[in-house]
Amino acid sequence: MSKATLTKRLEFCSSHRYHNPAWNDDKNREVFGPCNNPNTHGHNYLMEVTLCGKIDPVTGMIINLYDLKQYLWDVLIEFDHKNLNLDTPYFNGRIPTTENLALTLWNLLEQHPKLPALDRIQLYEDETLYAEVTRQTSTNPQDSQTAPHADITRAYSFSSAITVPTGQITGHNYTIGITIGGPINSETGQIINLEQLDQLVHTKIIDRFRNKNISLDQEFKNSALTEEHMAQSIWETLNGSIPQGTLTQVTVSATSRTSASYRG
Repeated sequence: MSKATLTKRLEFCSSHRYHNPAWNDDKNREVFGPCNNPNTHGHNYLMEVTLCGKIDPVTGMIINLYDLKQYLWDVLIEFDHKNLNLDTPYFNGRIPTTENLALTLWNLLEQHPKLPALDRIQLYEDETLYAEVTRQTSTNPQDSQTAPHADITRAYSFSSAITVPTGQITGHNYTIGITIGGPINSETGQIINLEQLDQLVHTKIIDRFRNKNISLDQEFKNSALTEEHMAQSIWETLNGSIPQGTLTQVTVSATSRTSASYRG
């Protein structure tokens, strides 16, 4: 039977610190960088929850929106204006990274007795980083159990120019999203070390395109320069170089109105 999805956005504020007590201070600073600062730092998190269910023929809704907001806050109240390391029981022995927090929220919402089935959670730590949790279906048709699966997306911005077909040179403020999937490392709480990912993307991509005419890049000299082509080029450049996890998607946006994604 056909079903519909409904997405609700809610914001909450929390603080955290990335720190592994089994490591010395030097290793914590090396792995986590500024996120290991002894003073916790806060975020205005944005959570997007997508639910899946049948449309009620009377109300025309999957769930009443007023009720939905209350049910979501039943869960978020434990995290809002809290120090995730100290004020919640969910991160005893776990680092409150974006990935771990998103998985925790998924597990809590999934247990809520009045919510329809979860389809997806996207948790934005800020404009440059978000985790997405979806349900990973088993490849075994006899296995009815499914498990949540997390990806992490890091966004980068840079300014470049291109030569349009009329010969004019025009500038764009590009945004690219690099999505990495894979298991969450129990020691770091991360799918991939963000410091290493940032260095890789800046060396191989940002330094290549920033403040340059991309149309003069060797790869695009004899072909149309589109968002789709750029996404494919970035994928092919990064794929195989990711230090942890698996590259699952590259997104390129030249304006706020369009974007293109590539999955190899």
